[in-house]
Amino acid sequence: MSLGLPKTILEEVLLSMQVLGVFEDRHDAGCQLAELIVRAKPTNPIVYGIPRGGILVAAPIAQQLGCPLDVAIAKKIVLPINPETALGAITSDGYMLDMGRQYCSPSEWAHAVHYARTKADGLLQSFQPCRPQLEIADTTAILVDDGIATGATIAVIAAAMKTLPYREIWLAAPVAPLRMPKAIASRIDNIILLERPEVFVSVSYFYKHFPEVTTEEALACFQMANS
Repeated sequence: MSLGLPKTILEEVLLSMQVLGVFEDRHDAGCQLAELIVRAKPTNPIVYGIPRGGILVAAPIAQQLGCPLDVAIAKKIVLPINPETALGAITSDGYMLDMGRQYCSPSEWAHAVHYARTKADGLLQSFQPCRPQLEIADTTAILVDDGIATGATIAVIAAAMKTLPYREIWLAAPVAPLRMPKAIASRIDNIILLERPEVFVSVSYFYKHFPEVTTEEALACFQMANS
């Protein structure tokens, strides 16, 4: 069967598809990550899941480390006509990473920023009543997501965390591109990954089961992890 692609591109696509189903699901990926993180011996760890899918990966990590699970929330800044392309990201308290203001008009940018911040704040409010009370000084913050694509949300969360008295900021994810975005690498003290393919198709290709995670599902997992 031909996909209508040049041979070299087709070979790369087929090569990337060979890793399809490395992880059974997000919980399985989290268990595999937990083994590496435990061996890395973080000092006074706090695990931060990035909702929604990242919570399901983060829960078994926090369980293995015997530490609290919290959330770290940011939303991509996108235009309605191209929602897959991140122009930046913003946290609920307004900490922003600008990666593409120049690609839209001032009014489009203002609307996109407001929309993203509103979504981030709404998601935070869902988790706020269940969040643990934490003392973060001299702790290791471990950011966890179910995979890294553009890295915009992780970069802005890490940048915001750099202003707080954490001892170190780590990143743990099942899969990320071989060439880690500079916006992430410059803000993270330690990066733990299971897969770094040279040809990156999408995060979902690495899971046998990768359903959309609802806020309710993520919240239930979060509450159980902290019960």
